[in-house]
Amino acid sequence: MVALMGPGGTFDMAVAALQRGCDSVFVGPKGWSRRPASDELEEEEIRDLIHWAKPLGKDVRVAINVMPNPEEIPAFLLKVERYALWGAGGVMICDPGCIKLVRERCPDLDIHVSVTAGVFNSRDISFYRDLGANIVVIPYRWGTNELEEVRDETGVSLEAFMFQTVKRGRICPGRCYSSSYFLIAHEHDSAGKDHHVGSASRGGSCHRICRAKWDLAIDEQEVSGNPDLKASPELLLWELPDYVRLGVDRFKIPGRERSVNLVADICGFYRRALDHVLAGNDDVSGFAEEWDEIRVRWTRERCRRDDGRIAHAQAS
Repeated sequence: MVALMGPGGTFDMAVAALQRGCDSVFVGPKGWSRRPASDELEEEEIRDLIHWAKPLGKDVRVAINVMPNPEEIPAFLLKVERYALWGAGGVMICDPGCIKLVRERCPDLDIHVSVTAGVFNSRDISFYRDLGANIVVIPYRWGTNELEEVRDETGVSLEAFMFQTVKRGRICPGRCYSSSYFLIAHEHDSAGKDHHVGSASRGGSCHRICRAKWDLAIDEQEVSGNPDLKASPELLLWELPDYVRLGVDRFKIPGRERSVNLVADICGFYRRALDHVLAGNDDVSGFAEEWDEIRVRWTRERCRRDDGRIAHAQAS
């Protein structure tokens, strides 16, 4: 079955995504999922969401995609085992060693290789498969050409973001550490977890400095124009029939930092578009006008969020 998975930055957002047609939803525990605490859930909320969704035939996936230090490994594994016991459908992980440990502890749990792992090619996918992962989030900078090259070689299920980059920037998602050089702060919670504000890889959201305006100089000579450190992804539509044809098993809608209303509308839109394609209809032009409206709302909210992060970092 092809599954549609929505974001759950809050409990209400997760419920809205499932009610608007998603088969699955992904959430993040506070301090462990590369997002601000405002876009992550408490343990009790994750438990309650899993128990609410299961009787409806829906499932919950937990993004626990930070790189724990050695002292945090026991807490990391305890969390994963707890989610599995509660009935979570899977976990999203980026650290290779943690993938192997989780597969040993939870043999029946789906393990997604997070986009944070920075997968580049089919050999990377095979590497994570051999460690125990069974679902790989393909990079959203890929297109259908790359997907066609790897689909028959990997031996894992493929998960695609519902957005892609129109052009490629200088930063690969999952392999950027610039934010922590710009501004870093340490905030420990009651369990001793260091949230490393400024380092998404360690449990604190980044400052989005790749969205700021920068000058570029090569050999001390300034280059005209502002460089695009990170290309801005756009919600996809036209690629949907090809993605289905090429065997994508799961479609992931991002947006844990967006508003509940926008996320609900996006989930409803993609439920209808995906059902249209799964019914054998490759012409998605009838969705274009609504798609354009949603893209405008998506970009508007992204710009507000990024401007706020950058301003906070500069003020600090």
